[in-house]
Amino acid sequence: MINLKISNMIVTSLLTLCLIIIQNTNTAFSQSNFETKFDPIHIEANEGIEWLSDKKVYIARGEATAKQNNFELKSDVIKAHYRETQASDTEIYRLEAIRNVIILSSNRIAYGDYGVYDLDDSVAVLTGKNLRLKTALETIRARKRLEYWDKKRLAIAKGNATAQRGEKQVRADTLKVYFTKTKDESLTANRIEAVGNVKISTPNEVAVGDEAIYYIEKELVTLLGHVKITRGKSQLNGSIAEVNLKTGRSRLLSKSGLDGNQKVRGLFNRDVKQPEKK
Repeated sequence: MINLKISNMIVTSLLTLCLIIIQNTNTAFSQSNFETKFDPIHIEANEGIEWLSDKKVYIARGEATAKQNNFELKSDVIKAHYRETQASDTEIYRLEAIRNVIILSSNRIAYGDYGVYDLDDSVAVLTGKNLRLKTALETIRARKRLEYWDKKRLAIAKGNATAQRGEKQVRADTLKVYFTKTKDESLTANRIEAVGNVKISTPNEVAVGDEAIYYIEKELVTLLGHVKITRGKSQLNGSIAEVNLKTGRSRLLSKSGLDGNQKVRGLFNRDVKQPEKK
């Protein structure tokens, strides 16, 4: 009789232990370390990590993260694509992120709905709605596609793209933003190349053209093609313009054959005070 009671207690204890193990397995993080050509990548997920050997991909689901040094990728789902090496090992070469994508590093953060990160070239490509890349000083937005080339320190924004720093904004169909590192290792934009429906806005003036190069630290802009500079009620039209945003000086030139404008034109208006009525 005593042995039977002891046996029942042992069975009950084992069943309870099994239930605890199952519950903990369902709620715990799944995490793994994977090899790359450079440094290992660490992947975590709430719901688990699935291995599809026939497609050579690992799939992490549920608040998934992938970390490598100071790079971090967050998303609802992360697919880690791998390849076989000459030593018959496997290494991750591309990360694919689906929904609520956030890419972080020590000096920038980017957002999108879908993203791909190429580990070989250190290139991140984001698509979807509300695409944006933020550094300490700039915010870059795009409607169609946003790229960041880490080795080149270059961001490419396509589709109604904007780059904003303080009260100055550059808008165009396509923007190429080149960055440099400051003394504290943060990123700051030093040159913007704009193509297509260019518009540069400051609190004092608006300049438009077909193409532009903006040297940010010097606050110098070169505009090409169908140039218009508006300041207050005055407007200058030409083919080429050099604009100093710091001093407010603008220089317009004419170049035959560039856009058909062979003359530089100016329209100047002034406010005329009405005489006071007696």
